[in-house]
Amino acid sequence: MKHRLPLISMALFLCVFLSIFNEVLLSPFYPQFFRKVFGVSDLAYTGYYIFICRLTVVLAAPVWGMLSRRFEVKHLLYAGQLGTAVMTALMGTSTSAEQFLTYTILLLLCKSSYLLVYPLIIQLGGEEKRAAIAGTYQAVFHGAIIIATIIGAWMVNIDTPLILFYGIAAADIVQLAICAYMLRGVSTQRDEQQAENQLASANQLGSVLTIGIVILTFQLANNLVRPYFTEYVTAAPLNVNLLTSSLLFLIPSVMAIAALPYIRQACRPERLNTIYLGGLSLLIISLGLQGIPLNLPLLILARIVYGFFLAVTQATLELQLFNRSTAKHLHFNYSLVTAFANIGHLGAPLLASWLVNTQNLASPFIAATIICCLNLLFFRYVPKAGGRRQEAKSVS
Repeated sequence: MKHRLPLISMALFLCVFLSIFNEVLLSPFYPQFFRKVFGVSDLAYTGYYIFICRLTVVLAAPVWGMLSRRFEVKHLLYAGQLGTAVMTALMGTSTSAEQFLTYTILLLLCKSSYLLVYPLIIQLGGEEKRAAIAGTYQAVFHGAIIIATIIGAWMVNIDTPLILFYGIAAADIVQLAICAYMLRGVSTQRDEQQAENQLASANQLGSVLTIGIVILTFQLANNLVRPYFTEYVTAAPLNVNLLTSSLLFLIPSVMAIAALPYIRQACRPERLNTIYLGGLSLLIISLGLQGIPLNLPLLILARIVYGFFLAVTQATLELQLFNRSTAKHLHFNYSLVTAFANIGHLGAPLLASWLVNTQNLASPFIAATIICCLNLLFFRYVPKAGGRRQEAKSVS
């Protein structure tokens, strides 16, 4: 199987790309989509829709993680992909916003199985390739966001946007076929048993929960500054036009791709704590600078630094988690911290909305800066990377 690993990784990264692409495709344009397709002009409905979506993922992610401890991950993935394709096609038949929401919930219950893909790539790639995989994941993730944002603007302007859901469903079927072909002969449960025989210590749930809290505050802070960013830069005193605001919005995603070589080279287990502390310090500074809307070049510089170290620190946190997880618990631990991350995603737009309504458009940046400072304090309680390796040596 080793000679097929590069192709298997490519197929699984394709799943990651399509998953993020489909998720982000309409997200910046939900108000226009609901108004055009279902005649819903109340902006609050978009907030309600996003809230229900996030809550569904928070509840479903740990369930798939628990199932991965009893069943082959690839079989769970096939089931999730098939259900996702069916629900996506049904979304194309929706005749009301309520029906669309119902199919979306069922879709997300199935699509949460895609959270098993990233730890599966990590598991198959082996410990020595984790930094390279984490960097590639960040590049694929943000590349999908960039392309989906551009295509989403076109999609919402066509006469019948719902018809495109059939195309997305067809893409889900194609990736199911690709995965079924590429993962033939791959058994994650056999690898897990071998790993457990070599490392007979219990899963450190406390460490995972600590990382989960750090990831929650990390995601809360960094998603807090997204919902009103274009409104912030198009208002006085910056007064940029809509196209420029879109380009400014995408700078962090472009820089996340640029960070790939650095993550591959620098993110060794023994350096993760130092890299995270340095990277988060620069995130704090760059977030604070973005909250001072006096100078456009300074804002651009802050966005560049922010995007680069956003990818680096996120990859570092994920590597911390993978290094603390045995093969048997890898998928469960990842699904658990993903639930924490989605709590952060859930709370961010609500907090941002409250801040903008009660303070001003710059206040999300100030709040995000403060939350990142708290994140630094929480990170002190995360065990140092490499702990699992030291334990393994002591056991052997």
